[in-house]
Amino acid sequence: MAASFAFGNVAQILAFLERVFRVLGPSPHATLTARRPLSPSQVTGLSHRFISPSGVHRFLLCLRAALLEHGSLEALYQRGRDRGGGDPRSWLAGFLASFRESWREKIPRERNFLFPDPGKGSACKRHNLFLRWVVREGDGVDLGLWTALSPRQLIVPLDTHMARLGKWLGLTSRSSADWRMAEEITGAFRAVCPEDPVRFDFALTRIGILKACTLPVRGTCGRCPLGVACRGGASPDGLAPRQGGQAPGKKMVLPVLPPLG
Repeated sequence: MAASFAFGNVAQILAFLERVFRVLGPSPHATLTARRPLSPSQVTGLSHRFISPSGVHRFLLCLRAALLEHGSLEALYQRGRDRGGGDPRSWLAGFLASFRESWREKIPRERNFLFPDPGKGSACKRHNLFLRWVVREGDGVDLGLWTALSPRQLIVPLDTHMARLGKWLGLTSRSSADWRMAEEITGAFRAVCPEDPVRFDFALTRIGILKACTLPVRGTCGRCPLGVACRGGASPDGLAPRQGGQAPGKKMVLPVLPPLG
């Protein structure tokens, strides 16, 4: 639920999630799978940006249906993986398709946003974020709850920050922040760390979120930890934006990033 509604600014997201979990009580699972489903009146006024209270209610009913039928979200994902062959894109597509099928609404805008289709090119940032949370473990950020896939099979959660930095660092040649860009950036990370390519996501995305790197600015790029690899950043003396990017054929080396507060 937290991943699905992770759009907008952080204050908006946290305020909405606090309200949702207040409605669901100490055990969201127990509330969603109770004998009687949540009624529309229980989520009256509970909206997030362009997702209406009706959309929130339908979203929760979709989660309820998945839990009642499969027992867990991981079991549902595993079914999509078994049907989708050996491609992470098709595994996620099968997982999300099941939610769209249980939505039962003639107006699909909210449904298609909350449960997008990677087969149609969506980067599925929020759902790849969810997968990194439940698959990766051991670094104090992710939970490591699932065994249905391994960290090496994850795709980077592609938001505006990762798309921008990915282009500046030469990790992708694409201009559209779509699934193919996510795959290209993940492939670049995989070349450095094949067993856990998404490990770089948090550190790089935080640079953008904290506004530590939004645009190349004269005199400041040289102090950026990404400066040694950034195509859009500073020249070696840190005084002016570098022109032409990396030398042709030069292998990119990701810098070691300092901890970010």
